[in-house]
Amino acid sequence: EASEPTVVCIKDDVVEFRPAQQYWGMHTSQIEAALREDFDPDCKVISIGPAGEHELPWACLSTDQYHKAGRGGHGCLMGHKKLKAIAVRGTGRVEVGDARAFLADMRRMHSEYILTDDNLWANEEGTPILVQLMSDAGVIPTRNWSQGSFDGVQGINSEAFQKVRVRNRACYQCAIGCRQFHEVGDVRGEGPEYETIALCGANCGVGDIGALMKFNQLCDELGMDTISSGSVVGLAMDLTEKGIHDFGLHFGDIEGYLKAPELIASRTGIGADLALGARGLAAKYGHPELAMEVKNLELPGYDPRGAFGMSLAYSTSDRGGCHMRTYPIGDEVLSGNMPADSMEKKPWMVIFGDVANGFIGQNFSSIKFSLILCDFWAVTPEQIAQLLRHAWKREFSEDEVRQIGERIWNLGRLFNLREGVEPDTLPRKLVEEPFKEGPSAGKVIGWDEFQRYQQEYYKLRGWDEKGVPSEAKLAELGVDVRL
Repeated sequence: EASEPTVVCIKDDVVEFRPAQQYWGMHTSQIEAALREDFDPDCKVISIGPAGEHELPWACLSTDQYHKAGRGGHGCLMGHKKLKAIAVRGTGRVEVGDARAFLADMRRMHSEYILTDDNLWANEEGTPILVQLMSDAGVIPTRNWSQGSFDGVQGINSEAFQKVRVRNRACYQCAIGCRQFHEVGDVRGEGPEYETIALCGANCGVGDIGALMKFNQLCDELGMDTISSGSVVGLAMDLTEKGIHDFGLHFGDIEGYLKAPELIASRTGIGADLALGARGLAAKYGHPELAMEVKNLELPGYDPRGAFGMSLAYSTSDRGGCHMRTYPIGDEVLSGNMPADSMEKKPWMVIFGDVANGFIGQNFSSIKFSLILCDFWAVTPEQIAQLLRHAWKREFSEDEVRQIGERIWNLGRLFNLREGVEPDTLPRKLVEEPFKEGPSAGKVIGWDEFQRYQQEYYKLRGWDEKGVPSEAKLAELGVDVRL
């Protein structure tokens, strides 16, 4: 931990720790611009905003202005260390074994696997395409998870965003160009993505596209995760409307809604309570059952009452409520290959996914994201094996790729067990209380059924009934780490 606000500036092999008092309090776009002026015009910056400085538990990291490492509170950690930003400028190069063969493989993959009709959705509409689909399926969190369909969805669905789209942007050398740039009034910027629309829109009862974009912009500039922010604001609205505590926030009330991000980031006014997070806020006012979180991480935009497989996806996730580790809803809702209201075969799907149709499971996501590959590239084990051959200058089989993923997941499990991370569970409301209306009305997993299938998941994993990897499984994976 630094004794004063600090930035780390790295140029090739020279590392400097510079005082950052003049940057403290800056928004994320401001600090990036300042460091490009003060350090190097071509540097890349990862930074925190005021939310990180005030150690908000869901403060995120920001880079390239609109890219956020949102979940898990990394911005809070940097804020605690008084580290405002890291700026990097490198002049070296990245080498692979056979550069010509590597580039030829990459060009072929672009042509055969990326520039395809299956990937057009990302360029043409992006993740807002999910909004109407999820509302129609009865899985979009609405008014603090009290409904699965949003009556104001027409104002914030993909069709609405298409009307205000200005252009597309792309990451460096990416052919997909998924970064949708929108403009409403004086609000201009990338996004919001589906999760933000679901949690900051439907979950807060907000169907006003301009207000939603402004809320998203405020969270981006303050450096705070939009999933957790929308979840907490929606919870505060619910507590107000139930008469439990008056935060002055109501579903669909734009004025209070747009004041909330700044108050939360600075921990002032009602923000001091909301900064506790969903679990802390609900517990403080005596209603922990209203907090939709797993392992103290607020849930993303898919209600398990309309997509049963997401119950196991959330409960068994290594970092808590997360949709990026596995995506069974892809087969349950998007492709319709599996019934959404059954737990049959879902443990297998959560672990292994449906890679052929682009829906990852926990094992495959472990290696895919360890390689820092884009979520929107529906890469296969065979393609990863090709890339690893170039990087490591040896042959890789598809089976080896799959085993690496499984090994990573088991190592993560061992880490969590050693560190005392909470056991796998889910808010009981999501498996015991069915919706009274909408497409998923009357559907519920049931607590005993959920527990039974979680045990089936453990068996498929080669773990014991408490979720501890067996000696046989660790030996099979070549893991010599023990608790």
